[in-house]
Amino acid sequence: MSYFDCLRAYPEGSSSASRMALKAKSLGYGGIIICNAAPGNLFRPEAAERIRGIEVAIGAEVMAKDVRSLRSRITSLRPRYPLLLVRAATEELVRTASEDPNVDILIPSYSSRRPLGIAAARAAKLNQVAIGFDLGPFFRLSGRHRSRWLESLGRNLQLARKFDLRLLLTVGARSHLDLRSPRDIIALAEVMGFEHQEACRALSLAGDIMALNRRCWPSPGVELL
Repeated sequence: MSYFDCLRAYPEGSSSASRMALKAKSLGYGGIIICNAAPGNLFRPEAAERIRGIEVAIGAEVMAKDVRSLRSRITSLRPRYPLLLVRAATEELVRTASEDPNVDILIPSYSSRRPLGIAAARAAKLNQVAIGFDLGPFFRLSGRHRSRWLESLGRNLQLARKFDLRLLLTVGARSHLDLRSPRDIIALAEVMGFEHQEACRALSLAGDIMALNRRCWPSPGVELL
């Protein structure tokens, strides 16, 4: 099984794409997907793509303050990148992203107690939108803030299982120092309630989605070979 992580690189992160790729390769990843909010401004992506032994792909992360700008940004980025990830900070944005089949991965904010919601989970299932679990806050938060984050993550995991949604794991790295090995991420996910095979699949899902999107689909359910 080949593991992938979605991350940010310079100028939106503190490490270059090539530095992130080298570190990820040393940790045992099969590939990384660089998901900057402005992927066109990525610093020297060709240097990362020349590194042997690891696949480096350019995706896009969508962040928006309102529904209109979210929809506009998704429409603009979808034709250009093989993977589209949305970080939604409000229930309204979560619901909008879950209803859009152009979205590959939705990472809801865990600042509220239950940001996913039953309606959004049902829509995500219908539109084949995977739900992302960013474990990065575990390393940044402490005390009651970490406890609340863990509680919210657990609630969303239960809801995702109820609707049989595809799950994705990431640490949301912005520096090569933020990266963790697949073994460490899977072990941490198990502590948080994931089953072992569930965590393994979640850490390889980004690569599977990207490979599927790279195939030619002239219409829904029809592939051009």
